[in-house]
Parts: sequence; structure tokens; C-alpha cells
Amino acid sequence: MRPGSVSRTALGTAAGRAVESCHFKGERLFEDPFAREFLPFSYRVIVHLLCLPAIGPALLSLRERQLPGIMGNLLCRTRFIDDVLGDAIKRGIAQLVILGAGLDSRAYRIPGIEQIHVIEVDHPITQEWKKGRLKRMLGMFPSHVTFVPIDFDRQELSIAMQQADFRADAKTLFIWEGVTQYITPEAADASLRFISSSAGPESEIVFTYIDDRIIDGSLRLEGSERLIANLRRQGEPWIFGIAPAELDAYLAARGFELVEEAGASEYRERYLEPLGRGMNIFEGERAALARVKR
Repeated sequence: MRPGSVSRTALGTAAGRAVESCHFKGERLFEDPFAREFLPFSYRVIVHLLCLPAIGPALLSLRERQLPGIMGNLLCRTRFIDDVLGDAIKRGIAQLVILGAGLDSRAYRIPGIEQIHVIEVDHPITQEWKKGRLKRMLGMFPSHVTFVPIDFDRQELSIAMQQADFRADAKTLFIWEGVTQYITPEAADASLRFISSSAGPESEIVFTYIDDRIIDGSLRLEGSERLIANLRRQGEPWIFGIAPAELDAYLAARGFELVEEAGASEYRERYLEPLGRGMNIFEGERAALARVKR
């Protein structure tokens, strides 16, 4: 992230969710009524164009040629994590922690979330932008949400959580979406070890990660080199990944057991085929759900 600016990946993610919310109810993967309002004017103009019946598909097709599968992966991982959170609420979690929350709106749009203590942890600049937009939309900050500013590469999560009324004895879900590839291996390791040692029984984490072979260049997928170059120019390069074949062992070494993992093939079968939608999905990022071992 460039110094002094809101994360461009956070803005791009919110824009993608806003465009998906333009689909008719029976066709969309999810609805995010906050996404468009989180965006600055220039991004809202782009979203408006992308939602137009005649112009939108052509612009999205151009974007798809530039960065194949990125939009499809973003939308499907959003739905996957939405489902994980919805299930967790039904199973009685008391606390939700969103790490690197960006412009995520789950604390305001998922049914039943108002009964849960939500802690949003993010870089202070992006977080202040989001808080300003939320206050404009809602008039006040929801009482069930606590905001905690942090730079994951320079501050320890354990220290930041002391400010947040974090309940170590509570059954908690942690969401870590689109973050791990931007932080150092040491920061990722420290965050996971804090969670596994501090979270209550039956607590879980759902997160996304990049195949480490893409970052080291040993695996090249369509458009991946262009994507990595774009991110580097934006000042938000990918620096950390995990080998999919080693994910189970990686998590076990840090106090977790893998519950479920999903990627392009699972997304197509679970979400796209029932809606009759065809969508290219980037194969280099996956989502995982893991449970704290006790």
C-alpha cells in the first residue's frame, strides 16, 4: 500500500462486489449494499458503467482479457466466506474478528451479525476512510463493532487485540481475506500462532492464500505475470504464499486442523453451476477453513 493512501486492492475488491450486486436477485452470488458507497466518486462512476446492460459486459470482457479469472475468484471467495460466517452464526459464535478488514461489509449485512461482537482490524488509513463512509451512511458506528488500527508488518496482533475487548474465552471466527499474500511470512506466522494460543474452544479461521509457486515464478498461470506486475506498480506486491500440498502441515505446525479448502473447481460446482453462470476463475488463490486444536 502506498504511504498515505487507501489500499487500492481494497477499493478494487469493493468495486467488484458492487458490480456483482447489480445482478438480479436470482442470478447474483451475494448482495453487498455497502460496497458502492465505500468507494470514491471515480470508482462509483466505473461501477455505474460496469452495471449498464450494453456497456458493462464489454468493459468486463476487456478486464477479463487483461486479468483472467481475477473477478471470478474475488466474487466466489466472497460467497464462500459469507457462507462460512452465516454457518458460524447459526452454530453460536460469540465473536467475529476480521483481520485486514479493508472495505469488507460483513459486519453490517450478514443476517444475525448484530448479535455478535465484531472486531475489525486494519491499516489505520484504510480504516479511517471506511469509518468516515460508514458514519455518512449509517449516521453512527454500530455498537457491536470495534475498530482496531494495525500495520501487520510492524505491530503484533496480540498487542493490538488488547485494545479491542477481545474475549479469549469466546467461540470466535476469524476472517482473513485477501491479506496473507501482502504480509511477511513472519507476520503471518505470528498472527496464526496468536490465534491458536488465544482463541476460545472451537474457534475457527477462514482465510485466503496464494500458491507460493506463483510468487517465486515456478508456476505461471494465464495473466499471473501481468497481475503481479500491476500489483508491484501499485505498491502492493505479493510477497508470501503457501504450497497447497503443504497447507495441512503448515496449519498443524501452528495449532490448527484443516476443515475445508476451496478453489476454482469447488466454486464452479457449488456456486456457478446452480445459477447457470459461466465464469473464469483464477486458479492461483484458494480459501481455507481451519479450526483451533485443543
